[in-house]
Amino acid sequence: LSQVAQASGVSWVNSDAERIKAAQAVIAAQPGRIPVPREPAPRVVVDEGPLVLVETRRDLRNMTLPFEQQAPN
Repeated sequence: LSQVAQASGVSWVNSDAERIKAAQAVIAAQPGRIPVPREPAPRVVVDEGPLVLVETRRDLRNMTLPFEQQAPN
């Protein structure tokens, strides 16, 4: 592999095993993160009422919709 590295213009570098062990020891000595539980998302309230027809092509201001009509007595 060193010949391939030299042929491509880079040099092969090995890491120092003692320095790796020292860095791993420092990382292992650090206290771990305390997990913070997530708050659950609020439940979505589903409207169980009647559906409302919405038309966007006509002006419905003067039209009486079925839910606006008075029930016969």
